[in-house]
Amino acid sequence: MTNLTFLPLALIGVIGSGIGIGLIGMGALQAIGRNPSASGDINAKMLTAIALCEVPGLLAFAALFIIK
Repeated sequence: MTNLTFLPLALIGVIGSGIGIGLIGMGALQAIGRNPSASGDINAKMLTAIALCEVPGLLAFAALFIIK
């Protein structure tokens, strides 16, 4: 099989990761809007969650180049 047969599966992983990052950002902005004095703590937790959410997307993208 060629790499193009696995492209839809990798795109699902990348799109899902992007949606997750968007939801994390939206939740963080809503929380900062409600309590602006806690923005430093919220930003730190948001960046940690984004990093954890981005790993499956990067693995799905890397799988396209690994599988041949």
